[in-house]
Amino acid sequence: MTYLRPVARLFLPVLAVVALLGTLSAALAPAASAHDVLLESSPADGAELTEVPTEVVLTFNNELLDASQAILVTDTAGEPVTDAPTVVAGRTASVPLPELTDGDYAVTWSVVSSDGHRIDGELGFTVAAGSEPSAPTTTDAAPSPDEATTPDATVTVEATSEPEETGAAGLPMWLWLVVSVGALGGVVAVAVRRWRDQG
Repeated sequence: MTYLRPVARLFLPVLAVVALLGTLSAALAPAASAHDVLLESSPADGAELTEVPTEVVLTFNNELLDASQAILVTDTAGEPVTDAPTVVAGRTASVPLPELTDGDYAVTWSVVSSDGHRIDGELGFTVAAGSEPSAPTTTDAAPSPDEATTPDATVTVEATSEPEETGAAGLPMWLWLVVSVGALGGVVAVAVRRWRDQG
């Protein structure tokens, strides 16, 4: 027992430092590479259009892989409004639309991002091209002005660069690891010295 107790006291600090290093490594480990994100869409999500759109265009923050991309546009009954293939060009994916009638439409998309992972999402828009009231027609009335059109709104998400790997105090990860290894060496040295003194 007189021998086991100093040995136990020697390894307890070591185990504590190892546990601390494990916690720091988990906290400071770089997050998994973020997948690409949708920056904007035309029509925008939730847009109410007084002009019938001719296509759906999705713009992402990185170039897409041209592999099984799909944009599905459906009406309120859930029926597809087009069977045209999705076209990928760089950071954009698009699909042409037929002449749409007034109503609500849903867009479901699924693309392969630049890191090889599939990402998907959905949005919706409303077509109300025939909802503008027409001016009364009389023989003396001045000609009605051209219908004002509302341009398609766009949803813009500012791409942010990935932050540098830093610890809780804003220090680089490598500096945290150096400090932790130094602390481990100090604890081991002190524990060995105490063990020898007690021996």
